[in-house]
Amino acid sequence: MNINVELNSISMSKNNPKNTVFHKYDVEASIDEVENTETHSVFKYGFTILSNPKNVRLAIEGVTKISGDLKELDDILSKDENDVPKILSTIYQELFPTFFLLSKSLNVSCPPIQIGGMGAGNIGSENTVSETNDVIENTNEMTGDSTSTEMTNESELENPDIAQPNI
Repeated sequence: MNINVELNSISMSKNNPKNTVFHKYDVEASIDEVENTETHSVFKYGFTILSNPKNVRLAIEGVTKISGDLKELDDILSKDENDVPKILSTIYQELFPTFFLLSKSLNVSCPPIQIGGMGAGNIGSENTVSETNDVIENTNEMTGDSTSTEMTNESELENPDIAQPNI
């Protein structure tokens, strides 16, 4: 199976520059079949991701062409265990790097990596890392601490006799 995802439109907006961490994103997705043959299907799609509380809006629209045999096309059009069409999840996975860049350019939390994780709270392990980072960011904002958290290498722990210069 071959999937080609094209972007036609990208938009983003942020209403309040101070509110940068969100605990939930809501998604609106649409998909319409434009062309259907025995070897390929063409779909027009749209994703709009809204932060909750309402502050950030990320939207992408475009066209995707899926080529393959009839069995593969039927499989991608079926729904997964979360009742989400597999084609929407596949397109979202292709678009996720774009959503990531858009959210980081607005200096806000990134949407979840899987469409099934949208607005789901603590369902997947992907959210755990994101929520931990959100807590760290919230704590740093409340305390005024702008330093980033870093992991210590094991080699640094193995050499305790190396003195750090005092500044």
